[in-house]
Amino acid sequence: MKNELMTLPEVARYLEVSPPRLVRAYCNRGTLDGIPLPEPLENTPFRQRCWLREEVRQFRQRLQRVRHHV
Repeated sequence: MKNELMTLPEVARYLEVSPPRLVRAYCNRGTLDGIPLPEPLENTPFRQRCWLREEVRQFRQRLQRVRHHV
């Protein structure tokens, strides 16, 4: 199950954004470049949150499409 989950630093690195930028995106509008961010599994402090790897992968694909067309 561990391989199926990602921590905030792992998500940020995978999305090629800084962890503080990712936290700000979640806290402000819950979007990154206008795309809704995947929901964490639990609403705990950010350093304890985990995301499903597959949802993050799908989000990254949408993000790349948007960035590519801009």
